[in-house]
Amino acid sequence: MDNWKENLTDLFKATVIQQTLEEAAELMVDVSEDDSNYHQHCVDTLKESIEQAKNKNEFVISAINTSGYKVSSFAQAEELLNNFLVIYLKEYGRDHS
Repeated sequence: MDNWKENLTDLFKATVIQQTLEEAAELMVDVSEDDSNYHQHCVDTLKESIEQAKNKNEFVISAINTSGYKVSSFAQAEELLNNFLVIYLKEYGRDHS
């Protein structure tokens, strides 16, 4: 995934901002329920970002910190991203069951 950095920054700036992850996931699902490409884009971005957090890529922390969430370690970033992915998929599944 070539644009994961831009995509991650966009997700956090556009959806998370000062909202909860649940509220951000709802916004994302509002778009993805009509656009399966956007759904896959969100999933791929979060998965790639989790991998980058595991690889200690500093960009992950700075992208997350552009939102209302603040992390100071790669473990915190990985946990937040994993939680966000789980919440998003749960919300997406609720709307598609």
